[in-house]
Amino acid sequence: MGSCERRDDMRRSINIAAGLLLLAGSAAAASTQVPWDRIDGGSSLKEIEREIVAEVLGQAKCYGGCGETVLACLQKNPDDKIAKRLAAFAVRRVKADQDTPDILQEIEDRRLSAFPPKVFTPDLSGTRVCGDPKAPVKVVLYADFGCPYCKATATSLRSLLGKEPKRLAFYFKNYPLKSHDQAVPAALAVLAAERQGKFWEMHDLLYEEDQNLGETYFESCASKLGLDLARFRSDQKEKGLLDRLRAEKMEGIQFGVEKTPGILVNGKFYRGVRTWEELLDRIEEEGDLIAAGL
Repeated sequence: MGSCERRDDMRRSINIAAGLLLLAGSAAAASTQVPWDRIDGGSSLKEIEREIVAEVLGQAKCYGGCGETVLACLQKNPDDKIAKRLAAFAVRRVKADQDTPDILQEIEDRRLSAFPPKVFTPDLSGTRVCGDPKAPVKVVLYADFGCPYCKATATSLRSLLGKEPKRLAFYFKNYPLKSHDQAVPAALAVLAAERQGKFWEMHDLLYEEDQNLGETYFESCASKLGLDLARFRSDQKEKGLLDRLRAEKMEGIQFGVEKTPGILVNGKFYRGVRTWEELLDRIEEEGDLIAAGL
């Protein structure tokens, strides 16, 4: 009986080893089919990284219109913009130490960001805009002035538009968090500054010194911007500004914002990796989809 069990264990071990060798051989074979020189960052990958990316590309569906796997799309048309973006994304993610299941899930999150079950229509009437309001891509940011991730996103968008003002339209909406005791006062300060034509200037100053938020700093910023201090103080206390602040946050909640920053790209909730590089890629991808009529 013990001898039979040992033989069964040996067979199982041999089968597992054979299966692993088969998978390794399959991944290596798939790697040779990928046009690495046409994928951003592909040529610099280590062999094990190439095998992971090849496995991802052989499973992930390309949502750019071809209806096949990303690898099949690249083999048919190495210049397919969406397939190339997804392949470059997989390269970046494997370099960030993500494995096949994680990258496949992140690609699914990208798909839902590009083709969500619902597209929202935020109220942009009276909302301040940075960039060209006629731009084909509109980004709405629901943010808190005490949130470091909001700061990174907002300042990156501002920097991008400082160089390319016609590239997109960036709308800012307040979404103060209860965990930040100066979130509401900061939001009211920026809305009060807007009444004197200095919304974006105050926005930038608040994010510049986000660790010093408080009444003293708000008034220091108002003085620096040349605002009428008496009016600034009065406006911050006005019920109309608080109502507007509540409306902005409520809209974000209705659209599914649970944490900051909440981001809409042409009304599509961004569900992707929360880095500036990946958000910018999603913005550029939206332009590609519009150009392709998708």
